[in-house]
Amino acid sequence: MQDNLDMELLQTLVAIADTGSFAAASKLVHRTQSAISMQMKRLEEIVGQPLFQKEGRRSVLTLHGQNLLLYARRILTLQQEALASFRSPEIQGEVRFGVCDDYVEGLLPPILASFAAQYPRVHIRLDSESSKELISATVEGQLDFSLVNAISSQLEFETLTSEPLVWVMSRHHSTEEGQPLTLAFENSCLWGIWAKKALDDQKIHYRVGYSTRNHNGTIAMVEAGLAISVLSRSTVPPQLRILTEADGFPVLPLSEIGLIVGPKGLSPASQKLADAVRQNLSARSIAA
Repeated sequence: MQDNLDMELLQTLVAIADTGSFAAASKLVHRTQSAISMQMKRLEEIVGQPLFQKEGRRSVLTLHGQNLLLYARRILTLQQEALASFRSPEIQGEVRFGVCDDYVEGLLPPILASFAAQYPRVHIRLDSESSKELISATVEGQLDFSLVNAISSQLEFETLTSEPLVWVMSRHHSTEEGQPLTLAFENSCLWGIWAKKALDDQKIHYRVGYSTRNHNGTIAMVEAGLAISVLSRSTVPPQLRILTEADGFPVLPLSEIGLIVGPKGLSPASQKLADAVRQNLSARSIAA
């Protein structure tokens, strides 16, 4: 009798690919790392090809593994669509969702793709602004919930994870040699206050020479060599360099990442999307 591709095995394969390791995937699929290894051995037996190879201490997908991953995503998506058409006709309506602009490109695409497959009748209205603006809009009831950055003492909200803040500059300029240091921040940025305090404590002279409304504007100014700024570590693009204590820059506090919910609570559709955000962010373990 010919073996069939088990959905649980395919889900684990996708989890490994999305999280980058067996250890991280184990948290997402709620299995031990040894159980995941056994699952992947079973999957290799079914397809008759090696799916992983060692690169140092890491296990990476072989060409066969990459090909199977494409099929796995298609199969699981089709299954989600089929089940959604029968199980979730009641999940519909509009979800007003805010995400701080730091995480739109890196975090949202897989969440939205998976959610749309499961709940095709839900209309998502996405707002991408600074955390401060999103917090105000959510508290005022203009958004159902938002994913925001905040320093611990700034706001009570559901903390999902945290990650370091880092100083950044252009790889192609000597911006850090300027006296005083020239800084660029988003307007009303929560991090700017902490960055300036850290410099004041070290008696480092600076001026805020540039401001912008969004994350991409900050990156453009820094990449142009106009200023130094502060970003969350996971959002630093390759064209920027991280500055450390060895470069004479003070350590910055952790930024907490979490959900804030509007005063009316969450509708069934909003609750489903919030749950998807929680699960994805926990699996990615953004904090280093």
